[in-house]
Amino acid sequence: MRLPPLLIIAATLGGAWAGACGEQEHGRLPPLLVTSAETPTVYAWPEQKVELHCRPSQAGGCRWLKDSRELGTECRLSTTERGTIRCVRGEETCGAITLKNPKNQQVEHTHVSDYDRRRYYYRRQNQYWDYNGETRWNRKPSTFLCSRSGTIILKSKACDGTRHCGKGEDEWHCSPPCGPPFVSEHTRLSDPKEEYPDGSHATYTCESGFNLAESLSGLRRTCRAGRWDGVAPVCRRNVALGQLITVTGLPMTDCKTAVDGSLDTWCMLAPSDGPQALTVHLEDNATVDRVLVRALGTRYTVALQPVNQTDGEVECSCRDLNSGKITPTVSGVRVCVCPEPASNVERLQVRVSAEKGAFLALSVADIVVLERSDDDEGGECALLGQPAHGRYEPAQTGTVKLSCDPGYSPSCSDPVRCYDLQSGTARLSCLAAKCPSPPAIPNTKTGPKDGTGWRSVVEYSCSTGYTLYPSEQNTTSTCGSDSLWSLGHVSCVSETDIRVVAMRLGEQHERSMAALRAELETLLMGQRQLLADQNSTQQRLSKLEREVALLALAEGAYLPAQERDPTEDATEPAPEEEGVTQTPETVTDRAMVTRPEQEPAGAADSEELREGATETTPRQSPAMELIRQISSS
Repeated sequence: MRLPPLLIIAATLGGAWAGACGEQEHGRLPPLLVTSAETPTVYAWPEQKVELHCRPSQAGGCRWLKDSRELGTECRLSTTERGTIRCVRGEETCGAITLKNPKNQQVEHTHVSDYDRRRYYYRRQNQYWDYNGETRWNRKPSTFLCSRSGTIILKSKACDGTRHCGKGEDEWHCSPPCGPPFVSEHTRLSDPKEEYPDGSHATYTCESGFNLAESLSGLRRTCRAGRWDGVAPVCRRNVALGQLITVTGLPMTDCKTAVDGSLDTWCMLAPSDGPQALTVHLEDNATVDRVLVRALGTRYTVALQPVNQTDGEVECSCRDLNSGKITPTVSGVRVCVCPEPASNVERLQVRVSAEKGAFLALSVADIVVLERSDDDEGGECALLGQPAHGRYEPAQTGTVKLSCDPGYSPSCSDPVRCYDLQSGTARLSCLAAKCPSPPAIPNTKTGPKDGTGWRSVVEYSCSTGYTLYPSEQNTTSTCGSDSLWSLGHVSCVSETDIRVVAMRLGEQHERSMAALRAELETLLMGQRQLLADQNSTQQRLSKLEREVALLALAEGAYLPAQERDPTEDATEPAPEEEGVTQTPETVTDRAMVTRPEQEPAGAADSEELREGATETTPRQSPAMELIRQISSS
């Protein structure tokens, strides 16, 4: 016999889900990790598949072993095996779990009192139903299995507000919120929201000219455990609105107000024991389904009648409208269902008549006539509202699958019939991703964490006396949208372990080599800088030498005669002729030759004096110009 798959995920804290989509109405527990902190025991129905998850700290997959037999190589395993199953990476066990079938088929059915609940670990008196030794477990669809204790309870006990399971699996996620309810054409919500808490209400109203078939004022639906009760209402056209009305009797007010669509205006006929009636003439080819009438008292009848005919009148079956789902409450309302054959007439009129033979005053506030709808009311999928934080997506014909927003996970991923969702037989909801406490990992400790909700982060570090090995492991764990921590295994080994000693020696050697390389690099940089300074100094000396040489050359060749050193330009005198001596007159004559400014004033005119003065001013030579350019550069 093939059974639906079962999801069970175990961890250090919390419970596990022990029911499939079609067997567990209230939802499931958040999935938990298989870790190396402990080996939890989880109970499952015989022959049902169990889905296990493992989180190694490094890539490379997992190996699932039962004793020495390998069950799989992926980090996710679906199996019907029972016993202790280990998740292994290399030679190291990352996590383990023990799977068992229930011990018997006894079903707990008595209520557990608060006193017994407080004394749960000391005294607990329970009664059971026995399946008389049945071995096929064929009644499990009507029961619920506590996965952490193996206790079996009736399905009716799930989500009843009492913890029948030791770990509370029967009460987790029992009251999810509802999303926006389905709203048909011409229908609206009085206070639309994106999310409605469990037990809250949504009130439907209609656009002008349209009306609900169940109410004159509005219809209220209630969110119950993630779904809306009842069926989404449909607003239909009111074919009596503003139509001609005929009065039989003595009117005390304007009786056109009975078809103005307002509940605050009244048509009142004077008390009489004679005939009293209000007749609404409908438009051509109108097909009548229901008539809603608000009047004082209930001693009146509603009938359909062809126009200008008295023998074709057909009475409509009426009932008082007394429902807690109608809000606000409007008293004196009757809903009358008219026979379909009587409505197949070209011209119809609706007649509201007071009871004959009674001395009454007929007072009517409103008469609403709804035309028959040709909509296919069997399209349950089209009338489904949307769950909170998710949406229904079409699957096969007449079925949908639940898709949830990021940070939420579906209570069931299998296709579900729309009829079951509409009737409440099945229930789907998007559960907020919330991880349990971070799994305890041997020889580790956790730092400050920001909660256990979606995208929460926790950092692992090794305890005192232990070291992370290998050192490149990831130590940051994040809560995912599947309510699983991204990390379930960190390897911390003793500081005296030979692997740690070798790792630290290697790290020390690497640090020493790095320091030596840095020192050598510093020396090389110093030598390069010294060579660069020497080259710069040599270039400056060469430049200075060139400048000094040019300066000396310029000073020796182009200085004025009176500034020269007499010894520099002195030429070797010619050998004196014998007997020739220099006389003072001769010296005077020479001096006069070399000093033209001492000539007599009349010896030259002013023009010649100016030319002589100009010639005595020293001119800048090309060598001096070169020296000036070098100095400026």
